[in-house]
Amino acid sequence: MAIVTTPYATGPLPVRTDRPRPAALRVLRALVEQGPVTIAALHAVLGGHQNSVRQHLDGLVDAGFAEEVAQTAGGRGRPARAYAATVAGRQVALQDPDLDSSGALVEAVAEHLAATPDPVPAARAVGIGWGRRLASDRRDLTEILAAQGFTPEPAPDGIALHTCPLLASAQRRPEVVCAIHQGLIDALSPEPLRLLPFAVPGACLIRPA
Repeated sequence: MAIVTTPYATGPLPVRTDRPRPAALRVLRALVEQGPVTIAALHAVLGGHQNSVRQHLDGLVDAGFAEEVAQTAGGRGRPARAYAATVAGRQVALQDPDLDSSGALVEAVAEHLAATPDPVPAARAVGIGWGRRLASDRRDLTEILAAQGFTPEPAPDGIALHTCPLLASAQRRPEVVCAIHQGLIDALSPEPLRLLPFAVPGACLIRPA
């Protein structure tokens, strides 16, 4: 399956490896689930003390995991402040907290495959094996990709991947690392899909093949 590469001025962000503390992470996950939401609405979901929710939100904003967004006023007066998770916030909220860092291993595999006469089919086979081990009847493609740190989001004509857990390796050896990711997608999707690495500012794209 063809993999199209483009200049690295476009494409996904690297993953954040730092994480909020458990209480703040709970607020962040609720923020991801609820979408842009006010402190009062978030407090209604989480309970506890409203000041604690506000403090956690302030910390998440300072760390780049959340941002204040404009909210249309429903009547007279100043509109209430609303908050939403950033790309980094969605990544850490959705990613499997027990996910082992495999960057060094993939880099070693990529180096080995890059030295072979025909690395792309072998790299795709590695990705297929990876995907088969992750496949689950209870999770779909986007849920598994989110747990692996890709921060997927629906796009007009497919799926945008806003972060890449192996971005440095993919930039050095896109033909190998992106082929591994293509194999992962092939193993997880019942429909033929094509990975377009570094396709747009801020994301790789997955589109129907």
